[in-house]
Amino acid sequence: MKFIKTRGLVIRKRDTGEADRIITVFSENFGKIDLLVKGIRKSKKRDQSSADLLTLSNFTFYKKGDNYILNTIDSIDFFYDLKTNIEKIEIVSYILSIVNEIVLPGERKKEFFLRLKKALDFIIENDSYRNYLMTLKMMNWIIKNEGYQITIDGEKYFSISESMILNDSNEKVIPLKKELFDILSSIEKKEKIFLDTKKGKTDLIEAILLYEKYLNYHLDIRLNLKKHLLEGTHVKHSEDN
Repeated sequence: MKFIKTRGLVIRKRDTGEADRIITVFSENFGKIDLLVKGIRKSKKRDQSSADLLTLSNFTFYKKGDNYILNTIDSIDFFYDLKTNIEKIEIVSYILSIVNEIVLPGERKKEFFLRLKKALDFIIENDSYRNYLMTLKMMNWIIKNEGYQITIDGEKYFSISESMILNDSNEKVIPLKKELFDILSSIEKKEKIFLDTKKGKTDLIEAILLYEKYLNYHLDIRLNLKKHLLEGTHVKHSEDN
């Protein structure tokens, strides 16, 4: 029996049978993998915590038939500071949904994994404004890493299908207010963004929603920020402005 070792983050879990659990792990060396954890729901609380959502651990597992079976798990970080803060867990939940949608099973994305780990550490230390800004930058990196590029040839409209910000209007473009264009332009050009942190947070959410539409269109995925924010209040506010 060949044992495989890797570091990874639990990004999804599903109970099965009387005591088993299937956990989806975004791993450093093997991408996204599903591990069967036998008897975990009857084990001691610490073992259950190690296989819980948003826990970074070292995993040892083996393949049996078409399944990967967990052998041992040693927790590294439980991210308690994230799990006990509603605003932070909203953002983290959304980022994990991006990982689930973007990364295919077995697809190795070590740089993405390292960026995710860095993002979690960043979220712990920063306020919601900076965390939304970081999320926007991460989505911009994903767009480019997937082989796309948004061209700036104007400032009034965003054409998702053409991957372009332009001045000419048609039925397929999205109007951009000045604040939104300034954010998107600064992100694309990697310039510093200076916003009033109260109103700027709403503008950042609007920008995230635009990137969400862009990724959903080009990658045929189903990101939905509204599902991850408490009652969708932040999204509703941004849509009303």
